Formats: sequence, C-alpha cells, structure tokens
Amino acid sequence: MLPSIQIKIITAPETWPLRRQLLRPFDVLESCKYPDDLAFATFHFGAFDSKSLIGIASFSAEICRQRSARNPFRLRGMATLPSLRKQGIGRALVQSGIQELLTRKSDLLWFNARELAFAFYERLGFLYSSELFDIPGSGPHKVMYNYLESRLP
Repeated sequence: MLPSIQIKIITAPETWPLRRQLLRPFDVLESCKYPDDLAFATFHFGAFDSKSLIGIASFSAEICRQRSARNPFRLRGMATLPSLRKQGIGRALVQSGIQELLTRKSDLLWFNARELAFAFYERLGFLYSSELFDIPGSGPHKVMYNYLESRLP
C-alpha cells in the first residue's frame, strides 16, 4: 500500500460520488444510494491520499441466502480509483472492514463480486457460493463469502 494512505470511517453520502464514478458511471447519483446505507448497523470506510478519497467500501448487516450465519454482513460498493489499483488499497479497505466486523461479532462477510474482481477476492481468502449470474448494468457476478468465526479472539 502507498505510505500516505489512510483508511477511516466515512459517511454514506461521502461514498456516493465515487460509487457513481467507478461503479455506475452511466447512472444518476440517486442510483448509487443503497437501501441500507443509512441503517444503524451499516458502516463505510474510505481510503484517503492526503485529503482525496481514492477508495471506498460499505458494510451492512444482511442475510446471505447461500450461507447460514448468526451475524452476517455484506460488502457493497467496493471501489478504488483505477490509477491506484494493485497497490494494496482495496486489501486495506477489506481488512479494515473485517477488523470492525470482528468487534461487532460478525461471523460471515459476503458480497456479489464482479467477474473482474474474482482473483482479487480469491487472494484475500474468499470462496464462491454461487454460479455466475448477471446484474443488469453491472455485468457478470458470483456470490463470494468468508466465515469470520475462525478470526474471532
């Protein structure tokens, strides 16, 4: 990871412009607001280089239909500026999220992974829980997951 990068908690509205830019460039800003963005249990991390937001990740309490868990969370809206990818920023965002989830006694992290990100999530230890499916406007995805119980103290 770049030495000057800081990962910190941010608000949902702070994620929306980068979500639109990187994940939904053909949609309006309204489409970048997820239903659980402002829920009590939801939290968002931002990666900053000086004062600029360069990466985002959101985590919300949500049941995974493919996996059973007592306290599951879903990762959504994970993105890093293209010019800064493959420098450990995404890994740092996911690891920061997992650390927070462990404090919340979460036992499962899951998400719909874009096909282009499969190898990234595999390297982080995530497994597949579905066949390939299409999300209109976003392309091919698979559900991926990792049980966090083994990481609990």
